Amino acid sequence: MGAIQSFLAADLLPHPPHQHRSYEPVEAYCRMLETLIQKRYQEALTYCTPATSQPCRRIYRNWHPDDQQRQEKQLEHIQSRFLLSYPAEKYNLVRDDDHSPVVNPFFNLSGLFFCATGSPMESELDPTGAGAGGPVATSPYGKTRFQVEFGQLQRVLFPNFKLYFADHYKVVGDWYIQLIVVPSWNVKLEEQCVQQGMIELDIQNNPFFYRADDGQYWVSNSPKLWMELFIGCDTIPTTDLGEVVESRLHEKVRKTRNRLSEQEERERHARVIENVARDLVKLAEGLRQGLGPMDRELVDLTYGLSMSRTQLGVMQAGPQPVGPAEHEPKEISREE
Repeated sequence: MGAIQSFLAADLLPHPPHQHRSYEPVEAYCRMLETLIQKRYQEALTYCTPATSQPCRRIYRNWHPDDQQRQEKQLEHIQSRFLLSYPAEKYNLVRDDDHSPVVNPFFNLSGLFFCATGSPMESELDPTGAGAGGPVATSPYGKTRFQVEFGQLQRVLFPNFKLYFADHYKVVGDWYIQLIVVPSWNVKLEEQCVQQGMIELDIQNNPFFYRADDGQYWVSNSPKLWMELFIGCDTIPTTDLGEVVESRLHEKVRKTRNRLSEQEERERHARVIENVARDLVKLAEGLRQGLGPMDRELVDLTYGLSMSRTQLGVMQAGPQPVGPAEHEPKEISREE
């Protein structure tokens, strides 16, 4: 057993993510995790040396038709589709000190995973080069795929963001690197990244995923490496961004939760609302400080947020009792 495993009991994994252990203070856990992240960062740098990369044409994520966690959602009253975040699940990996900064006994980050790894630029499967560098042809998570240019998603949803290194691990013969994309407006996620000692990367100068001077994003193409981007958005619209396409199912199929209980759905939506409420406090302060234009769009946004708050309150208030009988229309009597 390693030194860090001795420091932490080896029975962490069986505990649910939301169950905190009173005898393991979060500060001690974060110190341990920071040491692990530093070690894995150095290993990732070594694996990606020499640093080679290729254009990232699209980022993408797949789902099965019956997968209630990952599948695309649609609003009932308008034709708007979107992806909704959910609590991440911990995969048990065969490695010493298997602790993840994305989901552990003290943290469960809110966002959505995307794959940034594309097919080889000189792929034997596509000698024409038409799909070179684009999303790989198969996925273990399902045939339906949402894919979008990272630059387009970034410009619309998070014009300013930070990029953090989170993890580097191996599954069978493939290596994975996890990076956290933190929008400037996501206060909670940035605090969680800093608290756990994740390493902030220079968006324009790192060997994993970076933006060139012309705005094109590039991703490492080291052999047998998969680059995972955890994007800190609770919802991602799919109606006007990117496209939903069909891909082939990988022979090694993975499935998440096909069915969610009512309480799990409540927890899922409650997390999103909590995140929104916290970030709105920072955004309101920015408004006072003169950030952003004062125009009709701001008025519309303020009204929409206020009405959403009101509607949620009305929903939770439940059905109202019928008014007293004297408020009902009375029959007018006539004498014969």
